[in-house]
Amino acid sequence: MDEGRPPIPPLVPATAADLADVESLVAAAGLTLLGLEACVADGTAVVCREHDGCLLGTAATERHGDLAFLRSVAVHAPARRHGLGKALVERALADARAAGAREAWLLTETAESFFAGLGWSRAERTDAPDAIARSVEFTTACPATAIAMRHPL
Repeated sequence: MDEGRPPIPPLVPATAADLADVESLVAAAGLTLLGLEACVADGTAVVCREHDGCLLGTAATERHGDLAFLRSVAVHAPARRHGLGKALVERALADARAAGAREAWLLTETAESFFAGLGWSRAERTDAPDAIARSVEFTTACPATAIAMRHPL
């Protein structure tokens, strides 16, 4: 944490009680809701709430054997630029790694530089493993112009 930045509240697994707030934040960020409910139900989504209950951010992964697809990374606008997005991504990837994932993929239209700063590399969509290439994000939810990125775990 950088000096002068407020501490990040705890990052915890999302529950069914978080779903409506998570969907609202993800939708406000212009991201797809398709498959998000399953991530919450499967325990592969994390959230961060302020002490008053305000949802500050979320991130989720879809698991495909030893692969993970990072999705739904969203931070409430006033909470941005304080390290929360990075912390959410790191937690989601750590959880995926602990579950046996060895590589993660994502698609982005607007955050390539953010993810590159976290060690992600641009990849050709055609190089995505079959399980990732068949995901709803690759097939229907994200436009063909979205940038594919990968990260070893």
